[in-house]
Amino acid sequence: MEMSLLVIAALLYIGFALGLILFVDNIVGVFFRDPRKPIQLRSFAPKLDQE
Repeated sequence: MEMSLLVIAALLYIGFALGLILFVDNIVGVFFRDPRKPIQLRSFAPKLDQE
């Protein structure tokens, strides 16, 4: 019983950490991006120039 609770807690912790990292990365990208470039999601943008 304790083992499954430990696994659940670890997964929640990892998920929270990843979500926090992505959130902070998005906020930093919005505030510190080059103002001349249009807003785009770096991670999910399709790589169109590599065809």
